[in-house]
Amino acid sequence: MNQNFSFTKLDARTRTLMAEEILSAQKSGALYYSTRFTSVGTSSWPAWLLEAAREHDEHWLSFQIEAANAMKHLETRAKPKGGYTVAHVPDTAAETVADGQFNRFYIASNCSRAIEDGHSSVRVYRAKHRGDPRPESLALVGATKDAAGLLAEVRSKELSLKCDLLKPNSGLSVEY
Repeated sequence: MNQNFSFTKLDARTRTLMAEEILSAQKSGALYYSTRFTSVGTSSWPAWLLEAAREHDEHWLSFQIEAANAMKHLETRAKPKGGYTVAHVPDTAAETVADGQFNRFYIASNCSRAIEDGHSSVRVYRAKHRGDPRPESLALVGATKDAAGLLAEVRSKELSLKCDLLKPNSGLSVEY
């Protein structure tokens, strides 16, 4: 069962900042596109992400991906000892990408808000319950992060993919 994130500051100001961040990422080439997207997913992704930020949530975004059949069903994977195999894409792929990218722009907007409001740091919190959270995720809950540094990290497509807070299914986000 899909459980939504509990975003503590998902209000009009945050939504406006999220939309600005998404448009900026799209313009600069920093918008993430899943390699599992079909052509429909790739072409529809920016509009869905923007609409989710402005009016909906990560669950709505996941539903758009699923309803449009925007994820591949099979993918090619490298085998550990060489060669390739064809494997099924996990049923949770749409939820994982929707959660991660919606949260990425939520984090960016909260870092911007914190800076605008005179705060230099943000605090990590569990925004989505996980049945068996990873130890490294548990260790981050309650930690403070430099708002400007984290903002730069999540604005970068490459760095955001390595960000501890945005690891798939971490359920972590930030507030101040």
